Amino acid sequence: MTAKLVLVALVALLPLASAPAAFAEKEWALTLLGGQYSGSRLLELGGKADFKDSYTAGLAVSYQFVDWGRHMRWELEGQMLKHFGEQEHVEFTSSINVRWITFPWNRHLETSVAFGGGLSVTSEVPVLEKRDPENSQAATLLHYLLLEAAVGLPNSRWSLVGRVHHRSGIFGLFSHSGSNVLEVGVRYRF
Repeated sequence: MTAKLVLVALVALLPLASAPAAFAEKEWALTLLGGQYSGSRLLELGGKADFKDSYTAGLAVSYQFVDWGRHMRWELEGQMLKHFGEQEHVEFTSSINVRWITFPWNRHLETSVAFGGGLSVTSEVPVLEKRDPENSQAATLLHYLLLEAAVGLPNSRWSLVGRVHHRSGIFGLFSHSGSNVLEVGVRYRF
C-alpha cells in the first residue's frame, strides 16, 4: 500500500516540476458543497444519471499557490464531506487542481473550469460502492478526481460551483471500485 501512495503522490506532483517561478498574490477560497450520489460511471454521466438516496454536505478549502501566466493557476484543496441517506460516513479528500481562468465572456460572467486529482479516504467502506456488482474490491482509500465549473459576477469574490466528485480505484491500482457524486455549491475567495 505504501508504494501505491508514493506513486500517486509523485504523479500528482509532476505538473509542479514544470511550473514557472512567477507566483501570484496568494488566494484562499472556502466552498460550501452539497451533492447527490450517482450510480452512473464517470463517462456515462452525460447520458444518464442513476441517482441514489445518498447525499453529501461539506466544506472545501483551497489555496492558490501558482499563477501560471494569465490563463491558469494551480491550487491545493482539502475537503471534508458528510455522506448521509443510504450511506453514513465521512470522507476527506486532498487534491492538486489546475484552473483555466480566461474566457472571452469574463467581463460579463466570470468563468473558470478546473481539473484536479489526489486522494480520497473514507471513515468506512462506502455502502453503495460495496453494493455495486462491478466494484469487486471496494476500499476506503481511492484516487480522487474533480471536474468543476464556476461562474460569478465580474470582480466579485462569490461564485456558484458545479462539480463532479469522482472516487476511483484507477483500474486496480488502488482497487476495483469507485463512485460519482454530482455537487453544487457556493465559493468565497479571500
